[in-house]
Amino acid sequence: MPNFLCDFLLDTTRAAANMIRTRTLDRFPNLSVLLPHGGGFLPQIATRMEAFAYAFDPPVEPAAVRDHLHRFYYDTAGPLSPAGTLLATVDPDRILFGSDWPACPAGVITDLAVPALAADPALTVRQRRGINRENALRLMPGLVRV
Repeated sequence: MPNFLCDFLLDTTRAAANMIRTRTLDRFPNLSVLLPHGGGFLPQIATRMEAFAYAFDPPVEPAAVRDHLHRFYYDTAGPLSPAGTLLATVDPDRILFGSDWPACPAGVITDLAVPALAADPALTVRQRRGINRENALRLMPGLVRV
């Protein structure tokens, strides 16, 4: 099994869970964290994390889990489609286009990932426009040309 298929997603999930456990975004309120690969498995286990937050060491309030989930940013590298689970977990304004290039071959991005994102039935035209450009410009206003 190639490590990029599952392990990278788990690494992203584990890093995010550790940031939630240690309340990283509370300790560093000006920190913006962009999770690759749509947050890994985080959207799929969001409810599970809230339910078992008491088992963290130290325990975390479920509301803190929810708060952190909504403060992270998520990219579409992967490819990531359909985006329904991610959209059910976070605001679409927190999702940005990501390609995984150069680690991911250009052909996979142009022939699979970009068309899948463009055709994703979970996304509206407005959400796609945000993902492809506007959300990044809000996060990194220095990219806006004057």
